[in-house]
Amino acid sequence: MKVRITLCMVFYVQVVLAQTNPPPDGKQDAAGHTSYYPGNMPLVISVPHGGTWNLTDIKDRDCEGAVTVTDRDTKELAFEISDALSKYHGMRPYLIVCNITRKDVDQNREINEGTCGNPEMAIPWQTFHEYIDTALAEAVRRFGYCLYIDLHGHGHPEQRLELGYLISDKKLMPFYEQTEMVTERNTSLGNLLQRKDVGSLRDWLFGERSFGTLMAAKGYPSVPSQQDPYPKEGEKYFNGGYNTKRYTGVNYPNVFGWQIESNYQRVRDPKGRPAFAIAFSEVITSFIRQFPFVKMPTSVADGVR
Repeated sequence: MKVRITLCMVFYVQVVLAQTNPPPDGKQDAAGHTSYYPGNMPLVISVPHGGTWNLTDIKDRDCEGAVTVTDRDTKELAFEISDALSKYHGMRPYLIVCNITRKDVDQNREINEGTCGNPEMAIPWQTFHEYIDTALAEAVRRFGYCLYIDLHGHGHPEQRLELGYLISDKKLMPFYEQTEMVTERNTSLGNLLQRKDVGSLRDWLFGERSFGTLMAAKGYPSVPSQQDPYPKEGEKYFNGGYNTKRYTGVNYPNVFGWQIESNYQRVRDPKGRPAFAIAFSEVITSFIRQFPFVKMPTSVADGVR
């Protein structure tokens, strides 16, 4: 009996520790397919593939090329990031989270591929993207510019963040080695680099002030970065998808950002999430503050200990 009680207590503690509460003041569409959490800083994070609710009355997507795998614990990671930013910096990002599974709708594909032509899924697809539009418009109105991150999870052997700037792995290596040029306008930092006072694309991919370099310095390997500039031969890498291309494109001139494909160990797993979120909160706030034209709120703390 004592053994049973002890095991039950251990299980209860593990479940409680694994829980991550959503940010306050969130709202959902009428069906509960999409959640929107308002923010108060120039950062919008979308989570297209973290939903776990499979709609039983909807046929699973099975069109050609359809991917239906869930990005495990990315929703929880986004919530943890929001909590860390609130606790240590007194601000929260805007979050848009898809609650239904990728079997029902893929929120990082254009509508025809994302719904596999199912008209019933057109409404949740449109709602998700309308929430992103709402968040970006408000953030730009309040802060002048906005950083947009599309948050994913990968299952590749390399335990590192894959940062997608819409540059393929085949182009990253020659660009780093300066044997081939990349058109800045075609990257997810194109809107940022239109300004004359921000430096070059190389600075923000491989330089000491880049997001990847700053995260790696915190103990979270990232590619591209100064420490790991490009994927090596045979290493898999995601360079950004529909959402990144759409929301950092010419129709959103005051938005720039990237896709994050996060590894599981020490990042998305329940034990690692809190520490990662703290590191992320410090890096992302200091990263945005490098741009004086972004009206970044003042942190409640000088730094995170």
